[in-house]
Amino acid sequence: MTAKNLSPALVEALSRVRQSMSADQTALADRMATINARHLKTFRDDAFAAHVDRMKRGLVAHYSGDEKQYRMILVVGSSHSGKSTLVEHALDNDPAFHSYVDSEGTETVPVLRFQAPSPCTLRNLAVDGLEALGFPVKSDIVESRAWPLFRQQLKHRKVLFIFIDEAQQTINSNNEHEIQKLRDTFKHLVQMDDWPIRLILAGVSPLERLREDMQIRSRSTVLNVGDLDPVAHRAHVVHWVTKIVNEHAELALADFLNGDFPEKLVHACGGCFGSIVESTRLAVEHALIEGVDEVGVAHFATAYAQRTGCSPSNNIFTAKDWRSLAPGAARKEDAKAGSAPATNPASGPMKPLRGGERRK
Repeated sequence: MTAKNLSPALVEALSRVRQSMSADQTALADRMATINARHLKTFRDDAFAAHVDRMKRGLVAHYSGDEKQYRMILVVGSSHSGKSTLVEHALDNDPAFHSYVDSEGTETVPVLRFQAPSPCTLRNLAVDGLEALGFPVKSDIVESRAWPLFRQQLKHRKVLFIFIDEAQQTINSNNEHEIQKLRDTFKHLVQMDDWPIRLILAGVSPLERLREDMQIRSRSTVLNVGDLDPVAHRAHVVHWVTKIVNEHAELALADFLNGDFPEKLVHACGGCFGSIVESTRLAVEHALIEGVDEVGVAHFATAYAQRTGCSPSNNIFTAKDWRSLAPGAARKEDAKAGSAPATNPASGPMKPLRGGERRK
């Protein structure tokens, strides 16, 4: 749920929490919200845009023999690789996906966005899609009724594109029959003659099981959002850190990027682009908490310790033998020696996380 579609009830509840906070804390929250809202463009944006352009060309040529291959886009990558942000930014900034007032005077949004439910039965998927459309659904609706109703509402609301995030949930079943039903349902959606739909699915690698069906394979393209290499992408990492700190946060950056820091950051984040961005923003936040105007290695080390729960001797940003440490490793030696676990100044002891995992 984004800020632009928060329910009135949630806005009221969040406002009460905000009223309980000090002016310094709300100012910090607002500044970080502004920083976090800035998009960090990469080579992946251009690659995804090319896929979308092909999909749009095929859509407008639907009745004159479009290429079937461009009816679905699968954006596949590891957790925290930046898939969702990549797609959402494109949808927010491409006029093809913007709302408009149709000939009947009704505001129409051509793209439907929602997250795959868990457990993800075909019924649940249709129900969540209907709810995302704002259509009231009875709790006892059955699959055989839900899907025809969903297709009907897509036409009625003039939806042409569907973006399903966490789409690997759709095939998290050991029942091959159910997975094939899903494939057949998706195929039907994208080849309806009277109302062609185009699908954008984002998820981790199991999502590619959809393409074991040759008809799905012939109707889809894949954008693999792979992990970053500490050597090949070193210059990119330097650029991203500099841009976030200097341009987005408007802070100074200490002179530490010429050494092995870029490799440390990639290693600490397990090669995940999204985690690199988040780690840099967390380092910025710690600098702001300290009231300093320069971000240094110590801020990254603090952010990493709080994210992973690692002991001081096993912090990738400070350890001499950091290459031998697993990302996110939370060692116990220092805790046994009597040192306190990593803490968050605002909330106390932090639960250890895996490398690259995001704090909820």
